[in-house]
Order: sequence, then structure tokens, then C-alpha cells
Amino acid sequence: MQKIPPQVQAMLGQLESYQQQLQLVIQQKQKLQIELNDTKKALEEIETVEDGTVIYKTVGTLVVKTTKEKAIEELKEKVETLGIRLNALERQEKKLNEKLKDLTAQIQSSLKPPVAG
Repeated sequence: MQKIPPQVQAMLGQLESYQQQLQLVIQQKQKLQIELNDTKKALEEIETVEDGTVIYKTVGTLVVKTTKEKAIEELKEKVETLGIRLNALERQEKKLNEKLKDLTAQIQSSLKPPVAG
């Protein structure tokens, strides 16, 4: 069996690091997507209630009374913020996938036996 050169071992370590980072980004992205969907559902629901309806929101461990307009404004801001964060994670995921693809190609070419000429 052929011994793996130190340079390739270092690339394999980097590959593993990229894979772990990618897994973390994917998990964060999934959590954000769920939160975004829940926020959008809440916004849709609150927009259907009549004006003047008493609305409560949670703030930490408290439940606080608020107005429909204020709740809608806050939910829209949250949707926007979550969308921006989700886009950032998608860009990060794309970059990591590209790095993984490039590094995998480098490793494969480094492990190919030299062609006899």
C-alpha cells in the first residue's frame, strides 16, 4: 500500500474541516428556514384578524399586549432579517461546496500515479 504524502494528508484535514463547516451551515440554514416559515405564517394569520383585536406577543419569559399594527411591523422586520441571514448562509454554503469540489479534485490528482513516458 502506498503511503499518503504529508501534503495530501494536510489537504485531507482541510477537506474534513470544510465538510464540518458545511454541515454546520446546512443545520443553521434549516433552523432559519423553519423560523422564517413560522414567522410568515404568523404574519399571514395576524393580518386576517380584525383591527382592534387584542394581540399578545412573547418577550423572553413574558407575554405582552401589543397592537395589530405593531405586531405586523415587527413580523415584517423579522421576515426581512431572516431572509437576509438565509441568503448569507446560502452564499456561504455555495462557497464551501466550491472549495470542497476544488480540494477533492486536487487530492485526486495528487494521488494519481505518475504516467510513465
